[in-house]
Amino acid sequence: AVVLPAAAGAAVTRSDAHGTTLLDGRKVFPIVLAKGPERGSTTPTGTDALAEVAGAGVNFFKIGPATTVWTSADIADALAWNRAAATLGAYTWINLSTLSRATPGSNEHTLLGQVITTLEDDPSGAAIGMWKGADEPRWSGFPPSSLQFAYCLATSRRDPSWCAGEPPEDDDHLWVTIQAPRGTASELAPYSGVTDTHGVDHYPVTFRNRDDPRLHEVGEWTDLIRTITPNRSVWTTLQVCASGSSDPAGSGDFVLPTTHQERYMIYDAIINGARSLAFYGGNLPRCWNETDTAHGWNWTFWNDVLEGLIQEINANSPIAPALVNPESTKVLATSDSTTQ
Repeated sequence: AVVLPAAAGAAVTRSDAHGTTLLDGRKVFPIVLAKGPERGSTTPTGTDALAEVAGAGVNFFKIGPATTVWTSADIADALAWNRAAATLGAYTWINLSTLSRATPGSNEHTLLGQVITTLEDDPSGAAIGMWKGADEPRWSGFPPSSLQFAYCLATSRRDPSWCAGEPPEDDDHLWVTIQAPRGTASELAPYSGVTDTHGVDHYPVTFRNRDDPRLHEVGEWTDLIRTITPNRSVWTTLQVCASGSSDPAGSGDFVLPTTHQERYMIYDAIINGARSLAFYGGNLPRCWNETDTAHGWNWTFWNDVLEGLIQEINANSPIAPALVNPESTKVLATSDSTTQ
């Protein structure tokens, strides 16, 4: 039997006045794997893979095709993912990037409606947490105007004329847009108008600069997104493995963040306004050793680095109340100064 993480009907995600994610009215700090281990796989010690990561505090899984058109097989896989997430009390972040520039009457328009309605109409739809829009749209050359129709259709929000007379498919879930760490505030700001949550991905630990990575760039880019996102719903995607992690000479060597580097980036993002964190690249074979290859995911990085850090910030951690209540910061007057 599938135990759904919410009562009958779809889970509803919104943002409060401080940018904190509300899930059915409950404040949560999304901790996302993009992507996590496969459904039905096991850890190197033989335990269920998804139960392992959810047990540490992961509460969202990114699913769906990143660069290819959705197919009936992708829809079936997403349904299975929703059911798997539901059994764990977790949620899904569904990748609609390839449909994010749909135009009225196009094949993408039809497919966008099909994906949303099929997933929501299934009982497992209560596990849907958020939609993912265009990936790095400013860097990819997609103007905000090209994203208006899909955003309106999938959320019912902003100017109703953007829906071009078409009935919206959903109004229950946040739409998340992630930018590349490129561009100026004025260039990126218009995209805040076509998304609910605005984010950035940045992976400063690369093979080329492994001896001196500029870790604080994570905080700098997070802060820039914060300054151009009026609702303060800010998302930072951090690295496990990325394109720059492996030796460009093709030796097969790679570099991943140390525990200290990953911890610095996590807290640098949070301090500079991140209200959600995602961890990208555990599924990329370029950063696997033999054990990881045998089990289809970067369990080495998980065991050595990520699991403990997620436990530091999960819903049961000592700092969890502060992560979902940033407004709890108080200004304290002292005898000789004012501190915060």
